[in-house]
This record gives sequence, C-alpha cells and structure tokens, in this order.
Amino acid sequence: MRSELVVISWWSNCLALACLHNLVTYSDRRPIYVVQVGKSTAQQERFRQLLPPTVQELPYSSHLPAEHGPVIEDIARQLLSDRPGLWFIDHDLLVREPLDTWLEEMDRAFARSSCCLCYPEPDGGLAITGPAFWLSPARLPPHLPSFVPVPYQPLPSSRRPDLFRAPADLRLPFKDTLVAAAEFLAEQGQTCTYSLSSFPRFDHIGGLYLFATELLPERFRDWVRQCVERLTAFYASCPPAWLEAEDPVLMERLSEFRQSISPVLMDLQVS
Repeated sequence: MRSELVVISWWSNCLALACLHNLVTYSDRRPIYVVQVGKSTAQQERFRQLLPPTVQELPYSSHLPAEHGPVIEDIARQLLSDRPGLWFIDHDLLVREPLDTWLEEMDRAFARSSCCLCYPEPDGGLAITGPAFWLSPARLPPHLPSFVPVPYQPLPSSRRPDLFRAPADLRLPFKDTLVAAAEFLAEQGQTCTYSLSSFPRFDHIGGLYLFATELLPERFRDWVRQCVERLTAFYASCPPAWLEAEDPVLMERLSEFRQSISPVLMDLQVS
C-alpha cells in the first residue's frame, strides 16, 4: 500500500498552487494528481503553466457538475478506479512539515484492514471530507450510494463561479458529501477515522465558496470577516506570478466583501 495524493482545484489558482507546491516539498515522490473545476479554459491554462512538474493533471469535463461529490466520484469510479488508496487533500490545505512518516503509518494500518474510507474524527459538523480523507477505489463494493449530498442540486455557481453566484440563503443538506456512502460502508465495517491532532502541522484557509455567493445577511458578519481576513492575508503572501494567474473576478469579489465588512479592510490591498 502506497497511497497517492489528489487535489481538486476549484476556482482559485493560487490556493491549489500553494497546496501542491507544499505537498511536493513535504511528501517523498508520491504520485500527486490535480483536477481542475470551476474555471474558464484560460484560467486552467494559466494554472498549468505554474504547476510543479511532478504533478499530473487528470481530465474533467467543464460540462460536468463541479460540486465536490461528483468530482470525487468520477476520480474514484473512472479516472483512478484501480488505485488501492487515495488521499483527497483540500485545495486550501497548506502542509507545513513532512508528511511521509504519517502517510506510511496510515498505509500500514490500511493494508492490515478492510477499510474503504477514512476521514477525520467527527467534530459535530455535517462535513466528513475536510481537510483530508482517504478512499480506496479498488476496494469499493458494488451498490455503494452516490457521493453527492442528500438532497443534491447542481449549481451553475459551482461550475463557473466567475459567471454565476449562489443565493445567499444558505441551506445545509440533510447528508453532506460522502455521508450516505460512509453510512453504507460503516454497516459493512469498512470505515475508520483518524485524529486531526495526529496529522502533520498545517494551515487550512477555508471559506472560498463564500465568494461564489451573494453578500450574506448580517448574522453571518463575524464568519464573513474571518474568511475575508484569511484570504486577504493569503493572497498578500503569494508570488506575483501566481497573483497574475488568479481569476480577476475572484479578486474583485474579495474586494467587494472587504468593503462590505469594513472600509478599513480596503487598506489591506493585495499587490
């Protein structure tokens, strides 16, 4: 067992570039794959020009749904269906120290088990996929439920967030991405969890989807401020070449949200 790493780069070029360059630095020649969704053809090409040379891009049609669940399912069922193990790493996860020892320990545990899905220990929220989860495409049983949320409604804002916005009335699904599949696998004794406290040191930016929505109601103000401040600080640390390759619509939305929170934040311009 030598699990490979997968990053789904949605909308932001800079976030995934930072994630992938760190993964290359802190993992020892493990295969690393990236799938691009939520971008124009031009944005995808700008991203390719800045990828680490050892990262392999997998194809995904721009006409297919771009929500997390269907993309994961296509990778596991079609693109990398024969792989014994894949770590899906959030595109805004920035690893800060070597991963190899931890990955090797996890691989040894997976090899001794019948586990198909490993995710972080529950924290009381709906999501089970972030900031990283493990899946074994080769072990997946037949008749496994779909990976999409329940209920599932594809949104144009997921496929092209630069052209469309999601409504501000956020509605949580009854079951989040992969939860229905996890419940099915748990009945077969084929799930396990890991503690995030054991994961090598990392930063998790979070909140990018905020900028694919309309401006949120006042009750979300504190959360919006945190997301805006984190993304502003992140972009301020990016190399100029990465910033030039970022989606200008995303940068405009970030500026718009900064202005909505406080004019003072407009002083934190990304250069």
